[in-house]
Amino acid sequence: MARCEINVYSYDSDLSKMMSSGDLTGLISVYGYVVLVVLFSRLIKSRTTGEIHRKVLHILIGNIVLFWWMFDSPYVMAFLAAAPFIPLLLLVSPISPIRRLRTSFLGETTGESHGFGLVYYAISWTLLAFFLFDQRMIASIAIVAMSYGDGLGGLVGKRFGKRKILRNKTLEGTATVLAATFIATIAVLMFYQYLAYQGVFGTFLLDPASAFGTAVLTGGFVAIVELLTPGEYDNLVIPLLTAGMLVLAGL
Repeated sequence: MARCEINVYSYDSDLSKMMSSGDLTGLISVYGYVVLVVLFSRLIKSRTTGEIHRKVLHILIGNIVLFWWMFDSPYVMAFLAAAPFIPLLLLVSPISPIRRLRTSFLGETTGESHGFGLVYYAISWTLLAFFLFDQRMIASIAIVAMSYGDGLGGLVGKRFGKRKILRNKTLEGTATVLAATFIATIAVLMFYQYLAYQGVFGTFLLDPASAFGTAVLTGGFVAIVELLTPGEYDNLVIPLLTAGMLVLAGL
């Protein structure tokens, strides 16, 4: 498989010296986008019934990967753009000591799921942002595998799934996980190819056959992992295992 080469940035341990214009733009973009997604999800909830708003939030948050290339420092990207969401989401989780936060929109949305789904989401985001900073394309694929693959798979499975195969999961849902992850992976590969062609980030080169093979491998892998993983842990297990698989595959 052809290898992806991404520019490696040098960084200092002093956070104040590392804040670049790219880091600042990335932070503003990430936080601004998250606020817009939350507001949009809240609007969806006010106009629909069921859990569609929760799935919209789960899926659209994955688009944060579109801003990852802007960052120049792994410390800023991981500990300022990602890690702060962990305590914030814990405050709206079922274990929060503040009732008003537990009953807020995010609190109710989290409670409709497994309680800590969004917290695991933030943990995955933080770990990938820091440890795969120099392999952000892999980290991005891992995130969209969770957001689009798992998110759309769960939505389709619950609404249209009829043939159950394991742990109340359906064939229709698993097939959607595979297809959605395949498409999302292709989209990420094309995005990084575009950034490289524009000369703004990295030197990514991957021929069409290798890109197709990578997407098929990722889609199949995520479909199996999602099928075997208990629902309360999939936001943690899917992205981390997917990233590990792609690193071992030599992407």
